Amino acid sequence: MCTVQKKIDSQSIAAEPRPLQPRQEAKLQDLIPIAMVIAGGCETCAERMVIRALKEGSAWQDVDKTLPIAANVQRLDCFAKAVGADVVARMDKPLAAGRRALEEAKIRAGKESF
Repeated sequence: MCTVQKKIDSQSIAAEPRPLQPRQEAKLQDLIPIAMVIAGGCETCAERMVIRALKEGSAWQDVDKTLPIAANVQRLDCFAKAVGADVVARMDKPLAAGRRALEEAKIRAGKESF
């Protein structure tokens, strides 16, 4: 594991308070595809996967954690070395599209349920 990733992981753990009640486990089958289509560089797919995850019952908080994890991995030197600069560069727009879709869904959730 890269030194940067260890630092990111330890900061995330330290910053999160423990919930008083058991929390539903994250639905990885819905969150992992978000990261994969972001790495693939598809804006439309990123939007669709975010919406799909929410419709399938993933908590918006889990999607909200998934997007910055993908962004943090994008910035790792070891990731760039493994996949190439072109992959790293094309992740920016899908990351923004996923974030936009999540924010729009959160606004809609105030008016209707997922």
